[in-house]
Amino acid sequence: MRYFRTGVWLIAVLLLSGCQSVAYYTQATVGQSALLWHSRPIDVVISDPKTSDSLRERLRFVEHVREYAQKALFLPATGSYRRFTDIGRDFVLWSVVAAGEFSTEPEVFCHPIAGCVAYQGYFKHTDALAFAEQLESQGYETTVGPVAAYSTLGWFADPVLSSVLHYPDAQLAELLFHELAHELLFVPGDTTFNESFATFVARAGVKQWLADSGRASELTEFTEDASRHDAAVNLIRDTRVRLTELYARSIPDSDKRRQKSLLLDELQAKYLAMRKAEAVSNWGRWFEEGLNNAKLASVGSYNDDVSFFAALFKQADRDLEAFYQLAEEYATRPDVSGD
Repeated sequence: MRYFRTGVWLIAVLLLSGCQSVAYYTQATVGQSALLWHSRPIDVVISDPKTSDSLRERLRFVEHVREYAQKALFLPATGSYRRFTDIGRDFVLWSVVAAGEFSTEPEVFCHPIAGCVAYQGYFKHTDALAFAEQLESQGYETTVGPVAAYSTLGWFADPVLSSVLHYPDAQLAELLFHELAHELLFVPGDTTFNESFATFVARAGVKQWLADSGRASELTEFTEDASRHDAAVNLIRDTRVRLTELYARSIPDSDKRRQKSLLLDELQAKYLAMRKAEAVSNWGRWFEEGLNNAKLASVGSYNDDVSFFAALFKQADRDLEAFYQLAEEYATRPDVSGD
């Protein structure tokens, strides 16, 4: 009953907040409560004779990665990822990102726990699509993307979800490190800071874990994949910069729309050429589904500050504990932590 009582407490806080609709917070609370209610301790699942060998192996891997994160990466030793939930579907959430027709900045949605963030999540795909349609009717561009896992920032003991267990070892470790990084440091109201911090910590953590595990070939592969990923991100960032300059110009909206379309077509063509040369990672479906301001903004939220954190890590002499201290000091600056 512990999780049920926690869920009741949460919904009371959410409904009193007035930040969003009762319907949105009801679905969020019901969805979160279900994840916790149906979770089981990992050690119990492992010892259950009905558990398949493949599931048992993946859960043992999760235990190994969680322990490494705490002992070697100095990430929080909380109750997270000590339980398992089979969600019975490929994704746990669908995230909606929106941006104006002439803006490369994402719209923010304010919540009582996470503060203002550049996305809004729904446990049902149909609800996410309905919200996106509502925003589009108001003139926004939107993108709806699937989410395999998320963090409650330590408010709950997040379970590991079945939706991520099919990931290759390095990718699963990266995801767990990313979510635990959110529990370590989170600035309400600054999505780019939070996601870029977690992205950097996860990548640095995987590199260290692979090196410590003696998995040299996988480390080389991971590093090369990261480089190709960065090439795609930089390509998208360059287009966002050019779009920002375009939107700031004092020209008719019709001209902005025409030039915007040309820039997005150019981005698509450059990606295809670089993909053919194997210079970027495979973002095929992302590009095939069409480009707009919201899609480009969503990439920026997870990557725009990564280079800043890389420089901060270098300043800390590649010492993670010293790096965390520097990041926390920066996060508490009034111009960063203020909503």
